Amino acid sequence: MLTESFSGIRGLFTKDLTRDVIEGYALSFSNFLKKSNPKPLIILGMDTRPSSPIIKEDMKRIFLEQGLDVYDVGFSPTPAIQHGVRHYKADGGIIISASHNEPMWNGWKFLRKTGSVLKPEEIQEVIDNSKSLEKAKTEERGKSEDRGAELRKSYIDFVLSMIGEKGMIEIQNANFKVVVDPNGGAAATVIRDLLKKLNVKVIEKNMELGAFNRLIEPNEKSLAYLAYYVEDLKADIGAGWDCDGDRVELVIPNSSNFSKEMGRMLSGQYILALIVEAVLSEHEGDNKYVVVNDATSNLITELAKKHGAETVEVEVGEINVVDKMDELEAPVGGEGSSSGGICPPSKCRDGILSLVQILHLMAKRKKKVTEILEEFPAYYNTRVNIKCDPDVASKMRAKLEEYWGNQEHIKEIRKTGDETGGLKIIRELEKHGPGWIWYRASKTEKGVFRIITDAKERAYADKLLGMGEKAFNDCATEIELESGDTGEKIEEEDNIE
Repeated sequence: MLTESFSGIRGLFTKDLTRDVIEGYALSFSNFLKKSNPKPLIILGMDTRPSSPIIKEDMKRIFLEQGLDVYDVGFSPTPAIQHGVRHYKADGGIIISASHNEPMWNGWKFLRKTGSVLKPEEIQEVIDNSKSLEKAKTEERGKSEDRGAELRKSYIDFVLSMIGEKGMIEIQNANFKVVVDPNGGAAATVIRDLLKKLNVKVIEKNMELGAFNRLIEPNEKSLAYLAYYVEDLKADIGAGWDCDGDRVELVIPNSSNFSKEMGRMLSGQYILALIVEAVLSEHEGDNKYVVVNDATSNLITELAKKHGAETVEVEVGEINVVDKMDELEAPVGGEGSSSGGICPPSKCRDGILSLVQILHLMAKRKKKVTEILEEFPAYYNTRVNIKCDPDVASKMRAKLEEYWGNQEHIKEIRKTGDETGGLKIIRELEKHGPGWIWYRASKTEKGVFRIITDAKERAYADKLLGMGEKAFNDCATEIELESGDTGEKIEEEDNIE
């Protein structure tokens, strides 16, 4: 099923992503860019799926026919492509990727001249116009240049600039050992050269581009094997990326109370916490804001408060975080629910920069990652994905809000976005402290409803999830006659975008 949302376009190659669909979107985006510049420059890059080069060449042909100039950056990580839009002062860009989905899936994201993805109203315009556009006749064809190697070098320089010369020296002197697994994805194009410049000893796994030896999504199941290498080789950390490199998941050594209590796989919430700690501990200035999505743990709020920073919540979606960060001039933000740290001038999650920032924090403090984590407050997250008829999902938030409005111990009910946006039920009991249940219909996967909980006790987080599921099922039953089937659990742990 073709998914078209503010997060981008996604579907099965040839089944959903047909040549007509690909050409329609290329034409629509061409016209969108020409509204601001009659002769636009576009950055075109991709992840390493088998279908990505096919889609790229189809799109490039349309762009050149329509008179656009194209900088083809080939296989490059998403954050590098977004950096490229800013670096080359381009009018926009396209990233061909299906992120964490398996190889038979693909899709693309559209970028503005800032390097961020399009705003919701902009992507909706491109979606609407992709259905009925005819090819315009142009007097002059566009020109294509291969800038892949040049861009990847520039991106490495950008990442290093984010920690500065002093930070580079601190990491170089720390003599870190890191196990890396890009799983044949785009992160493999830069990670070796980047870490070499930082004098990091790299143990490489799955570096051959396009050779997917595990599930695309880096999670507790797909990266479990890294724990053995981290332990046996006495590595400081293990890192695994998704196919386009914007998301990193970390495996930590089994040598602390933190790893024994929380597990070897570091949750996205704690990855964001490390990035927030790294940025705020060095930030100078009055704009101490941290912008997060509303599915981000209270861990970040508590950590930000320690540094005198205010946390601001927005609806799930990278562009929502980026726009609010721009408005507040926030030095850091992200989506803890999907391992996403964002640090200006970058306009996206960056799993490569995130690893370097965490190594810098470790080197600066001369501490193991687990020693730093043990200084953070403990928070526990649980989550479930539920199959839900889209007609039911469209009515579910209002029904859930009514349901929880009649329950005891509810401190606050927060909403973000439109009627299908996030709903957070904040519950507080003296014996457990604060905890919340969060609901939202997926915007990237039709028929999927997500429930996440957060609390300072594992047992309470689990209890909240049970309460959240019961509330969902009770509400689904109420609207079953007019809306169809009730929900069904989905086993996979899916990235939230």
